Amino acid sequence: MVMTAEPAARLPDEPAAQVVEEAREATASSREERIQFLTHAIAFAESNIRAYDTKSQIALAAFVFSMTPLWSILNSTCSSVSGRPAASLLVFAFICTIMLYGFVLWPIRPLQGLVKNKRAQGLFFVGDPAAASGIYEKQLLNLSLEAELTGEILKLSYIRVSKGRRFRYALWATGTFYLLMFASFLLFQRCV
Repeated sequence: MVMTAEPAARLPDEPAAQVVEEAREATASSREERIQFLTHAIAFAESNIRAYDTKSQIALAAFVFSMTPLWSILNSTCSSVSGRPAASLLVFAFICTIMLYGFVLWPIRPLQGLVKNKRAQGLFFVGDPAAASGIYEKQLLNLSLEAELTGEILKLSYIRVSKGRRFRYALWATGTFYLLMFASFLLFQRCV
């Protein structure tokens, strides 16, 4: 049995740049696909924002409820702990951490210069319905849907990133508080 090599594949007669350009044109999305993509991106960003809010509420509740047993343990170790400066530091750190979790829930106003596209008129979320009631219908007639959705996804992405950063700060504050609490346990172990 004699093995023969397969014939070499023929190179296309077209230049490579033309093949790449044809592939790029073939993958261009239609207007409906772009609008569908933008609406999915908006839904994804909104769900991420809600998730940060929910996580912050749950973490805040767990953090507040964790203070009672920790304070009881600390107080049982040394009965005069409440009059010491370290206790004031713990209470201050506790309040600051609660405020950071509340800061995650605090509303965020998107940057005004975030959407530089003049075609986006801010019609997706109406800021002042009373002021917009007379001209809203007229503005809808001149609406560029893709520009409006793009503007809104940029605003929501800014809010999502801001809430994520705030949530990380609150988590770092929680870890710092628990480290302070552990150091206080060690410090007051002998009620010195």
